Amino acid sequence: MESIVCHLGDPRTAKPQTLREYGKLREKLIQQPWTCISETNFVDAVCNKGTPFYQALMNFRDLMELNFERLCWRLQVLAGADFDKCEVSVLEMVKHFTSLGMKPFLAYNSFSHDSSTGLNNYRLLWRVECDLSLTYDQSHAALKKIRELSGNLSDKNASNNTRLWQGTRSGAAHYDTNVPQLNLRKLIVR
Repeated sequence: MESIVCHLGDPRTAKPQTLREYGKLREKLIQQPWTCISETNFVDAVCNKGTPFYQALMNFRDLMELNFERLCWRLQVLAGADFDKCEVSVLEMVKHFTSLGMKPFLAYNSFSHDSSTGLNNYRLLWRVECDLSLTYDQSHAALKKIRELSGNLSDKNASNNTRLWQGTRSGAAHYDTNVPQLNLRKLIVR
């Protein structure tokens, strides 16, 4: 069974509603040490308990408050795409990326998803290969490539290496333990 090393927060019932609340959550989370958690426990925490997380490992967390994310970033451990008010459903987007040979290991509807609107709010996540020689800029380029491969339907702000991701309480829309890790270096030259 795979394990995921990440910054993981406390369970939540909703995403932050104000910038101040978001800032407090971010500050609390970046002060916590990295967590090593089994993949199944990570999926449960994120998809059923609304637990927020960072997709990268960081050091010198106090610098994050000064907007020096580049200096704090150490390693990309997850890659994600965030879709807001998208006409394409979560499972259709999983199929799209699968057809590109990039099947995500996890997809879930976000807290703000409301099926009555006819639009979809969701997230796709990939486990990534550990590459200690990959730079911040190279990882950023790979995250931007994921957005480009989505047809630019995903949120451009999700290309931030140090993005704080919110969980959900609606369960996983897609979860596949057998998906290989994504090679960000190969994705850049794709």
